[in-house]
Amino acid sequence: MSKYIIVIFLCLLGVSCKTVSVNKQPQILTETSVELGSIGLLNGTLIAHTYESIAIPTFEKELKLSVQSVSFSKQTFKAFARANERTQKVALNFSDSLKVKPTYALLQFVDRVAITDELNNTKNTGVRSYLEHKKDAQMVTSISVAFSEKQLNQLKKATEVFLVQSPSKKFSLQLTNLNGEKQLLDFSDGVVFTYQTSSFCWKENNRHKLVIADIVSDSEGCPPNTHRKSEKAIQKNDLFKL
Repeated sequence: MSKYIIVIFLCLLGVSCKTVSVNKQPQILTETSVELGSIGLLNGTLIAHTYESIAIPTFEKELKLSVQSVSFSKQTFKAFARANERTQKVALNFSDSLKVKPTYALLQFVDRVAITDELNNTKNTGVRSYLEHKKDAQMVTSISVAFSEKQLNQLKKATEVFLVQSPSKKFSLQLTNLNGEKQLLDFSDGVVFTYQTSSFCWKENNRHKLVIADIVSDSEGCPPNTHRKSEKAIQKNDLFKL
């Protein structure tokens, strides 16, 4: 019986080491840079998880994001401190005794239709072809990122925030202010310390070509008549109908 208890304890320990709760949702810890919108592979062990970026899609349109300001907890600040340790880009202090805790930004995609339209664009033909044979590839669709107090205030005051991409495929945040003015905020100025990924759902279009129908989290299922494995989405010809 003691062996089973040890195994369960190790499993729980592994989960706690590689994830943290952000707004009651589990997010994966990271000490290396992870880009929102990138596609990659999760390489995990019992006590660690790494993300290997394998593709950067081409996004011709701005992609709308939701921005939530979240107060640090002891666990999330510890995760931030580890990610910030090497570069020390953002200076923050945390204590349980502080009445007002420092905050960070939780950024998430809000328009899955727009993302799938972009992924099915002809400019992403190569990426899509690669994904057809990489069923375990996932897209980063949510990140927790710490900015300086000034930059975080800029995010809070923005009426709209979009993910935009430069010709060199560099991602930035485009902020729209109340007066309609726009400004860019570079991800390189912040420290990403958690992220969440989504998987792809496939279907055949009316031309019998494979397309991405949706992107879903691990807790979601694919919509009806779509599949996580691209080969299952290939319809077999009914010879009796010919």
